[in-house]
Amino acid sequence: MMRTHAAAPVTAWEIPSHGRPDFADVFKPAGVPAAATAVHVPTPPSEWPASRPESCTMYVPAPDPAMSYFARRHAYAYISPDTAPARGNPKAFLRAVFRTLAPDLSQQLELETPSCFGDVVVCFRTPEDREAAMRRQPFEVAGGVTVKLVREGETPNVTFTPMECLAHVALHRYPVEERTEEEIRGNCCHFGGVLEVDRAFFTAPDLATVFIVLNMEHPREIPRELRIRYSDGSRCVVPIEILRVWDRSESLDANGEHVPFFQPPAAAA
Repeated sequence: MMRTHAAAPVTAWEIPSHGRPDFADVFKPAGVPAAATAVHVPTPPSEWPASRPESCTMYVPAPDPAMSYFARRHAYAYISPDTAPARGNPKAFLRAVFRTLAPDLSQQLELETPSCFGDVVVCFRTPEDREAAMRRQPFEVAGGVTVKLVREGETPNVTFTPMECLAHVALHRYPVEERTEEEIRGNCCHFGGVLEVDRAFFTAPDLATVFIVLNMEHPREIPRELRIRYSDGSRCVVPIEILRVWDRSESLDANGEHVPFFQPPAAAA
């Protein structure tokens, strides 16, 4: 499940006294060497997963302008009913639908086989071309066959969630091998989006505390421990302390831009 912003009223947030997960696991790929401070600790049966989760939450950073433009050109085409013979060759069928029912629209379509949703992934020449096609749908064909387009970002795997809470968080005993913005962002992505990292602690000794600002739906998502697991069976346990929580609106300037919580290190004299 991907989390994205949705408007929400201002909330007086408090550091949760209960309801936080005991821990969150993050698994490193086989090619990543274990941190020097990682230890081998057997996982007790009480912490074994009873079943495979139906979904997982992941916070991802906002896309850059180029990726945003690319996404606004995309849509997923759904052909119904499921028994329609056209689903046997959906790309050819979709091109025929556009030529027949929308000859005035751009026919410059890149069609791909979807991995998850829809019958065809449609890449339009421009975002404006996509929106013109969205306004024209549904495309109804003889025999009761219908083609419907769904925008990128509106498929069933995307949930629009209020992300109006910010938290100043301390990651205690954080291994030095994981101390880059990319690694910190990846290690924390299941319980919050890393909005800021205090760069003053990048050069601190191993297992020093790292301070970050998280953006999430609710501070109860933040676990009490982060467990970084390596392919050799070892792990690093990082206790997580919530130092402060506040509404995101309090960190916006008059133009709606985020005002950094951490100030840049003072320049040497």
